[in-house]
Amino acid sequence: MAARREIESLIFYVLGERNRQLLISGGLEAVPTDSRVAALRGLQDLGWIGHGGFADFEDSYSLTEEGRHIVASKPPLSSLEKACQNHVENLRTLDEGANGSRKEALKKLIVVGCDTGNWDTALVNCHELRKFAEKSKDHESLAFSLYHEGKIEVAQNKWDEALEFYLAAIEKYMDAGDRAGVAESNRALGVVYGSKGDHASALRCFESSLSMAKAIGNKLLEAKAEGNLAIIYDMEGRFDSSEVSHARSLELFLELGDLTSAARTSNNLGVLNMDRERFETAAEYFEKTIQTCRENSSRSVLGIALVNAGYCFARTGHTHNAIRYTDEAAAIFREPNDQNMLALSYRNYGLIEMRNSNCERAFEWFEKGVRAAKASGVDNTFAACCYEYGMALIKTMVNPKLAKKLLKRSSSVYRELGNATRAQKIEAHLAAA
Repeated sequence: MAARREIESLIFYVLGERNRQLLISGGLEAVPTDSRVAALRGLQDLGWIGHGGFADFEDSYSLTEEGRHIVASKPPLSSLEKACQNHVENLRTLDEGANGSRKEALKKLIVVGCDTGNWDTALVNCHELRKFAEKSKDHESLAFSLYHEGKIEVAQNKWDEALEFYLAAIEKYMDAGDRAGVAESNRALGVVYGSKGDHASALRCFESSLSMAKAIGNKLLEAKAEGNLAIIYDMEGRFDSSEVSHARSLELFLELGDLTSAARTSNNLGVLNMDRERFETAAEYFEKTIQTCRENSSRSVLGIALVNAGYCFARTGHTHNAIRYTDEAAAIFREPNDQNMLALSYRNYGLIEMRNSNCERAFEWFEKGVRAAKASGVDNTFAACCYEYGMALIKTMVNPKLAKKLLKRSSSVYRELGNATRAQKIEAHLAAA
């Protein structure tokens, strides 16, 4: 665990002002609570400390490898990465700036918190920004806070709460005359409706967002809305429309130079072809995604593409590539214990073992995949894992009762998700079993 002196040294290093130095020299408790908490969360966002809560300082904080480096060598801030320098500057502004500059610093910190998944940090900063905005009747800043609070609720699968925040954000963006904000909030609203299974409402939101994006010439928002529409089309079995929207989205992201988003879209095109059982075409899209992610260090998208590529190669009998990609994906998702993606990795291993005629081992992997998928709470993954396990049991004529139970469960979940096309295919397998 980090000593108080080390944490105090880091706080001074980040805030770096003479008054702060004098304050910290009297002990961390001398620092006002709000400032101390903001500094500690900022250090966490920088990756310099890890924590398990603020209740007990001695038991809560530890220095990361980067934190130990900073304490030991005290390098000049100018020697750090630009993103790190900008983050430190925002923390300083938040600590000492005027209200106007503090609001802008809070916005930047909120975006970083949401992008990096530091939801506690983002929420604290949203609440602080909301206080400033309500006091000054700043509709744009208030809308910004409400929109990002919606994102935080989405990250926790709290769909109804997210809807309230997004609707409130749209109202405030309209008051501020910010058409781009209205369009982006509408798009976010569509994502929530889609997650709740209300495809009609999702389509209305995405179409509205797309229309407004085109009207104001916002190509980034247009690309995002096209991608969202493609996903809904896919879920409704409108594959040709989905492919057109995905292709348009990919074209726009590439035109904008947004390679990370282009990689996600390429992955989505792979998934579309995978769902249509065009596995070789899908694998080509996934391999392009993997290459782009390696070049841009986009680890999360890389892991998803690796899992998908592994599945396609397992289905086409290229077991060497299937093992290689799935092993790498599992290594990525094992550390954060991402049960959703691990479940899909286990499914891949099951298919590989089936290809190698190791049925008992395959069943063990499939069962492990179903358990992990259920624990993840991601219905689509659960349905996919149940399907593969059930089909393996049918092909080997082992435990047909369990096979039918798994396929019925898979079909039922897909119907609940609005994917009637997928459900019908599974029901056809059931009828033939």
